Parts: sequence; structure tokens; C-alpha cells
Amino acid sequence: MTKELIINAAPQGVEIALLEDKKLVELHSEKADASFGVGDLYLGKVKKLIPGLNAAFIDVGFEKDAFLHYTDLSPYVRSILKFTNEAMNDKSQPSLDFTKFKVEPEIEKRVK
Repeated sequence: MTKELIINAAPQGVEIALLEDKKLVELHSEKADASFGVGDLYLGKVKKLIPGLNAAFIDVGFEKDAFLHYTDLSPYVRSILKFTNEAMNDKSQPSLDFTKFKVEPEIEKRVK
């Protein structure tokens, strides 16, 4: 299987296409005037859980809540949360030593 990644970067925005065996598999488009984009990191608050979709709506400070599917979470979300909590709660250390940080097990990406 051959894979190609085509990127069109222009002043109006960026378009990214993923081709597998010359067939379009994914297409991502982001306009230059967008105030946020897919892949950006936000601190938010869960507003509504949708168990049937394995998803949640998250308030990230915009007019509409963000949609977050369970499979969009990083497999390292437990480690990220642990590191963030330790960094926010330990006021005595100016910065945490990441070399001494114990990484948590990855989350499984099962749909259930």
C-alpha cells in the first residue's frame, strides 16, 4: 500500500489530504481566519456526557461547546492528567522533573 500526504499551504488556509493507493482517505481543511482548529489544546469543563456515542460536549469558552469523542483522547491521557495535577498542586517546586515522573498505563481504545 502506498501512502501520500499532500499539503496545500496558502495565505487563505491549509488543506491536507491523505491518499492510500491513489484514493482519498482523509481531507482536513483549516482557514487562516479560524480562531481555533482541530488539534489545538484547550482547558475545558464537561457539560454533557453522551454515553451512547462514547462522547461528551465540552465548554472551552466559545459560543458552542466542543465535541470530544472517546477515541480522540490521547492514549496517555492518564499520565497527562497526573502530571498536570502534580504541577498545579505542588507550589514548592518551580518545575517538575519529568525524568522522575512515573508514566501511567495507556488507556485502551475500545469503543465500549
